[in-house]
Amino acid sequence: MTEQSVASFGTRQLAEYACGESFSSAPDAVRNDLERRVLDTFAAIVSGYRVEGIDAAADYAAETFATGESTLLDGSTRRLDPSGATYANAMAANALDVDDGNRIAEGHPAAVLVPATLAAAEGVEATVGEFLDAMLAGYEISIRASVALHERTGMHNSSGSWGAVAAAAAVSRLYGYDVETTMDAMGIAEFNAPLSPVMRSVARPSSSMTKDGIGWGSHLGVAAAKLAGRGFEASGTVFDEIEWNGLEGLDLPPLGREYTVTESYYKPYPACRWIHSGIDAALALLEEHGIAPDEITQVRAYSHRKAIELKTPRPSTPDAAQYSYPYVLAITLLRGDWITPEQLNETWREDDRVHAMVDRISLHLDEEAQRRYPEQSVSRVEIHTSSETYRSGLTHPRGSRERPMTAEEHRKKQQLFIDAHVGSGTAEQLRRVLSTDEKPVSALVSTLDDG
Repeated sequence: MTEQSVASFGTRQLAEYACGESFSSAPDAVRNDLERRVLDTFAAIVSGYRVEGIDAAADYAAETFATGESTLLDGSTRRLDPSGATYANAMAANALDVDDGNRIAEGHPAAVLVPATLAAAEGVEATVGEFLDAMLAGYEISIRASVALHERTGMHNSSGSWGAVAAAAAVSRLYGYDVETTMDAMGIAEFNAPLSPVMRSVARPSSSMTKDGIGWGSHLGVAAAKLAGRGFEASGTVFDEIEWNGLEGLDLPPLGREYTVTESYYKPYPACRWIHSGIDAALALLEEHGIAPDEITQVRAYSHRKAIELKTPRPSTPDAAQYSYPYVLAITLLRGDWITPEQLNETWREDDRVHAMVDRISLHLDEEAQRRYPEQSVSRVEIHTSSETYRSGLTHPRGSRERPMTAEEHRKKQQLFIDAHVGSGTAEQLRRVLSTDEKPVSALVSTLDDG
């Protein structure tokens, strides 16, 4: 294949796929999972708007962007230009770090995609089916963009970097663009995407909500699509470089024939995914042995290197608490139940019981956990009392491929993160709307507003 014939080949493949993917034609397992991921992301957004400091993002968007047709999901019913609503809703989606993720991408596809796709869908008065067509195309593109950018740059790119490309493709689908315009939208997004230093935000979490570049990446996806629609041109994407040979250089399933969306994970707890396996290992020991908090004298948690670097003992903000392995594990040991957004607030962060439990916890490298990462993120926990030592094996986190969440566990999360804030039964009503393709997408928004 010559250089000229390769040029734009990969980007064109992705654009053709984005323009042609059909949610209704996808396998049942793919459709069911995508609907659940959208609902799961609504849970992240609704609860994320209750985090200390996130109102700054919503207020900035309301002050900066013109009024329009896209709704802020903060309960205010404010409607903005799609770019502004996307930015604020995407910031909220990742505010609690409870949004879905993908091990291949090492990031969070849905938190980038849902806000951008929903805002665009509202603007064009799309149906739920049209919204899900765009979501499915965007999700599959996001995984391929993440792999390509990780390999090309040699760094842990933020979800906002590769997610922007996917969001641009999804929004282009809703705007009815042809292949050429969709190619330009993806190219604009990739060229201008945030290459956020993710590990810095992990090592130095704060209340700034910088995190994974999700707000800006989602916003950029919409902006790139709008620019392309006005004739703004791009210079291709990473997929057009010679060594990729289109998409053939990526070790991933054939686009449009096999799907990666069902390989992604869910997060039951508002904390960094690397901590979840430790939470579940501890919960299993507490349940099996009936260990009371005041019996515990020492706790040793073992995991991969990135997990044990999350060691802030006294987190000062909700964001920092989500990235503190000892803090989250201490809460788990004290409550014997799921950590919820409430336990990230100041009252819990300053509780002497929590501090005392944190001081009993130490973090250690486990060579087998390190060997399995990033394909798996596992931990094991030892709980010491004055008379016994209780040890778990290496534990997979709830919501992973190896340990899928049950229907009851999904309902529990939806009740904690949607119904608790908007009203009982809201999550179930959203689920019903999502399963009715011909409904207007505005019915999703009104359900959240009226819940």
